[in-house]
Amino acid sequence: MPGDGAQARLATVTVRRHSPALDGLRGLAVLAVVVYHAWPKVLPGGWIGVSVFFTLSGFLITRILLGDHVLAGASLATFWRRRARRLLPVALATITATVLAVVAVGGEVDDTMRAALAATLYVHNWWAAASADGYWEIFETPSPLAHMWSLAIEEQVYVLWPLLVLGLGGRRALVAGAAVVVVGYAMWWDAADAYYATPVRFGEVLAGAAVAVVLLHRPSLRVPTWAAVCSLGGVAVLVATLSEDDPWVARGVLVGLAGAAAIVVAWAVTDRRAADGLFGGPIIGWLGRRSYAIYLFHWPLLVLLDAPAPVAIATALGLAEVSHRLLEHPIRSGDRLRRPLLALGGATVLLALTLVVATIGSDGTTEDEIAAATAAALVTKTTAAVSTLPPPTATITEVTPATSPPPVVTPTWPIAVPAGASVLLVGDSAAFEARGAFTGWVEAHGGSVTIRAWGACSPAFGHHSWTDWVTPFFDALEEPCRTRITDNIDLVVVIDHGAAFIDHRSIETGEWHDITDDVLGPVMWLAYESMVAEAANVGALVVILTPPTPIKTELLPGYRPERMEAYNRIVAAVGEEPHVYVLDVGPAIEADPERYPRTDGLHLDAETGAVNLFVDLVAPAVTFGEAAG
Repeated sequence: MPGDGAQARLATVTVRRHSPALDGLRGLAVLAVVVYHAWPKVLPGGWIGVSVFFTLSGFLITRILLGDHVLAGASLATFWRRRARRLLPVALATITATVLAVVAVGGEVDDTMRAALAATLYVHNWWAAASADGYWEIFETPSPLAHMWSLAIEEQVYVLWPLLVLGLGGRRALVAGAAVVVVGYAMWWDAADAYYATPVRFGEVLAGAAVAVVLLHRPSLRVPTWAAVCSLGGVAVLVATLSEDDPWVARGVLVGLAGAAAIVVAWAVTDRRAADGLFGGPIIGWLGRRSYAIYLFHWPLLVLLDAPAPVAIATALGLAEVSHRLLEHPIRSGDRLRRPLLALGGATVLLALTLVVATIGSDGTTEDEIAAATAAALVTKTTAAVSTLPPPTATITEVTPATSPPPVVTPTWPIAVPAGASVLLVGDSAAFEARGAFTGWVEAHGGSVTIRAWGACSPAFGHHSWTDWVTPFFDALEEPCRTRITDNIDLVVVIDHGAAFIDHRSIETGEWHDITDDVLGPVMWLAYESMVAEAANVGALVVILTPPTPIKTELLPGYRPERMEAYNRIVAAVGEEPHVYVLDVGPAIEADPERYPRTDGLHLDAETGAVNLFVDLVAPAVTFGEAAG
């Protein structure tokens, strides 16, 4: 425990807690995050704002812990009571309002309730990392509560870090914390889930905590202005350039960011006049004082509000002001909730229990249940399928610019595959969402299933190009999107309805490309030609399901109709091969949105639209163990 001299020094630091400069830093951090979420290409490194929040939190809570412990002998309950007043009311309100909004608009209710439960229990980061859909799927279909992972990490820190500080003292706690970070990096080095791992992200918190401890023992310390300027400049450069999917994010760049942010924080609290002059403006200060609510509100509004991003952001700012005046300030000042731990803890438990009951009692179905329903529909014919009608003929040749290959010859339907055929599904998130229906279709005919479908992962990224590209949704891949087609495969079904139409960044040059240009376009052509050649080598048939026009393009950054046309030309070209069949389901999906619903505007709903796709359109086109008709 610090001695009397340290107590006196700490008293001086503690009584001057409020800093306009720190408010300004918070404001800049939340502004970076909001811009990044609304316009990711404008500010590729805006996610770094969260890193700055972690460092600021580490400094502030450590200063509070050391000050209370020395000056007032306050208990841990006092600290946690303050944190509960500060954090829980708005978080619980956000979670509840988001779930109700998703229910009202008919969104992904089951997924949202599971995310809400993880957020309520403050384990959202671990839930996201362990998601059955994989790391990249979390970002492929935006969840209105996806941003709650950072709050989960902060809450975990608020529980464990005080125990270390008050049990070991500031210096020893830093050593113990550093050991946790080292172990974290050893476990998650170069792994995508490092982004979510608390031991890894604790390094950013620890950097701020180190500032608080150093200033306790050396209150006369002054950070040179040149060091602060260099650090701030470095952070600004990374905010403008370092994308979230850059491999260096999982290779230690967060440690450098934390160090730079810590230097800026130390300068801001030791050279207050200069720092307040730079960061203490009224507008940026207002953003900083409302940053917590802005962060909580802006993302659900961007995802759920059917309005341009500026409208969603303006709404978030307005709600943050209302929240500050009517909810946050009254509770923090003690005008309401005389027993915050009891009241807010009870509210948290009640919300968690409600979500558990709602999740258990929901009518959401599992992949196995969807497969069983598809098989039952095929066997009993209870679904009002159009199986008595011939499947749509290939109309993909309608897009035939002068540079296109000759028209595809319409195949004779149905095509036949062996009884008990082994069927491979390849594609992006549209294929992934349809995997239950696909499985039911194949297994109903005694076949076996292999699924190779990932979010934002086009079959184009096979063995020849998978290491060369990233998208707004995934980092450099650890393995190819498309597996090699081996001699045990009889049929390949391709559903590439989204990833082919988004921007992709070349890892080598850092430049963005799309399927219409002379860089990525040839890659896509080569990939599809390679895929059908592999199938030919092993005697497998290939069926490509054409994509419908997206209803909404939020999930397809940069989408233009020209990209669909370019993709159609590729499919038309490979469709000339005698073992490749183009089943033009796109127009049928577009023509009957009630039978083939796409709630998010892109993916067929797994329990309805995808099932009807395979029952109505795919099953009549492919027969198992029968001669072609």
